[in-house]
Amino acid sequence: MSNERLTLEEMEQKYPDEWLFIVDCEISENTELLSGRVLVHSKSEVDINETSMRYKGSAAIHYTGGLRKDVGYLF
Repeated sequence: MSNERLTLEEMEQKYPDEWLFIVDCEISENTELLSGRVLVHSKSEVDINETSMRYKGSAAIHYTGGLRKDVGYLF
């Protein structure tokens, strides 16, 4: 695990088009992710889901890429 705390913007620059499993999260009053430590990063969502099933504690999952073509979205 990285001890380096990154802002969301720094995570998106450091890990483009990747799934992130983030711990030690700082959340805004509007429940937006502000910063945290990236525990796992991967191009595969499956890797992140496997990590989330084993991890005990609070965490966030974030995708740093754009909208995916293989997924439907509701807004």
